[in-house]
Amino acid sequence: MIKHSLKDEQVHLSIDNMDFSYRIPVKKIGNTIDWKIGEKGSETIVMKDVSSWALKLFTKNVSEEKYITQFTYIVKEYAPKNNIDWDETLMAINVQNEYNNMANNKVDNQEIISTLNEKYKLDSK
Repeated sequence: MIKHSLKDEQVHLSIDNMDFSYRIPVKKIGNTIDWKIGEKGSETIVMKDVSSWALKLFTKNVSEEKYITQFTYIVKEYAPKNNIDWDETLMAINVQNEYNNMANNKVDNQEIISTLNEKYKLDSK
């Protein structure tokens, strides 16, 4: 379970027994970005209006859906008027993590993008 508290206009997040402890400014917790997956200067996958913080937090070691769901509720608590597309965010986390795994196995960027586009029915840019 993600524990959270508010102190000095920052949301403090942590998960017991895991290397997961972050402080996010309340003003920024609802921020969105258009996330690009792939190598710079080549074909990429673009995911629109995703939570910038969810991508930073859950495309590393901790990516279990239960934590992402808990984080969703925390963001909604502190930034109820956010414009985050949570379905797109969850998909972006899954696609980014899969991209990272394939890239670690020395698969070519073009091949990874093609495979992910087909699997998730995405368009690349």
